[in-house]
Amino acid sequence: MSYKIYKIKDIGEVVSGTTPSTNNESYWNGNIKWITPAELIDGHNWYLYDTNRKITEKAFKDCNLRMLPRGTILLTSRAPIGKVAIVGEEMCTNQGFKSIICNPNYVNSEYLYFWLLSKKDYLNHLGRGATFKEISKSIVENIEVPLPSLEIQNKIVEILKKALNLIDKRKAQIEALDQLTQSVFLEMFGDPWINPKKWRVKKIKEVIKNKPINGFFAKNEQYSDKGNAKIIWISDFINKRSANIHGLKKVVATEEDIKKYQVKYGDILFCRSSLNVDGIGKAAYVPEFPKDENIIFECHIIKITLSDEVLPEFFQVLSETKFFRNQIIKHSKTSTMTTISQSGIMECSIIVPPVQIQNQFLQILKKIEYEKQKLQNSLSLLNDNFNSLMQRAFKGELFND
Repeated sequence: MSYKIYKIKDIGEVVSGTTPSTNNESYWNGNIKWITPAELIDGHNWYLYDTNRKITEKAFKDCNLRMLPRGTILLTSRAPIGKVAIVGEEMCTNQGFKSIICNPNYVNSEYLYFWLLSKKDYLNHLGRGATFKEISKSIVENIEVPLPSLEIQNKIVEILKKALNLIDKRKAQIEALDQLTQSVFLEMFGDPWINPKKWRVKKIKEVIKNKPINGFFAKNEQYSDKGNAKIIWISDFINKRSANIHGLKKVVATEEDIKKYQVKYGDILFCRSSLNVDGIGKAAYVPEFPKDENIIFECHIIKITLSDEVLPEFFQVLSETKFFRNQIIKHSKTSTMTTISQSGIMECSIIVPPVQIQNQFLQILKKIEYEKQKLQNSLSLLNDNFNSLMQRAFKGELFND
């Protein structure tokens, strides 16, 4: 099936946003929804109906903001490029978006959403800039999109929505297991805020074997498939219980660097800097891996090694509680990015139950994680099938003329 090629400017209007002055109190805490790229989570955002922050009518008028109607495509244009969602309720945006108000005579907005979702690498390739990459309004307007008839667009959307629904259901099952983990934790140890079982409370600096350390800084030319060390990035462990140690990038490092920055089973890795405050201080432990592998960690990460009185798996689950997260956020600093220092982490407190009870929790956790891994394997397969469906759909391979 042959598709006709249109530029985005021919099938819709591209709209930029802005940020009202944060120093002007009359601009904030109003009733108008205002969104930033940080609110688009990884994965499939689909429709967004609310925003974390609201602006006033005065801010809206003074800053010449544009109200985006339902069905508008939100496309992040920097930090990072290529996240997409659809406006579910009227809202406006900051300057991190190039939003697309679709012309329904040419394109189904859900079709364009899926097409953009399949083109993240391509969109990143279009980025321009030295300090950080960005796609301009002009670049977005001139992106070429293959469009079949609206009838075929609608059929493609229905197929992809069914596939996406299966993915969402699998994600919900995984989330339910995460909630079960937290429930078991609270049942065994109580709410750390209240500490009803009167466990010992210690600061992290009291339960580590040695000083915390920031990770290895590698120049671009040091990254190579022929590198002698694998390197863990924040993306390899953020929002995970244990760090991913498969498919890691490789770097060329000296023996001294490897010795200094090498990780081992049970080390705890913290996210040291994040564009989103929700990501700051997120922690995961290093799982077991072959002893002959050299694995180090990147400079935006802080590593600690726990003493024998705290199991890494117990610590990681504890790190997800509101008790711990509130401490992390309290000790973090925000300017352009949100950051946390080694000392900020060291001052956070944790409960320290007897190791034998932590071990009992670990045995239950292993069973839950086993079931979770099966669901994650299934989710990975569903995602592969979904991506394959998108590629076939946009190449015209799903339907005949």
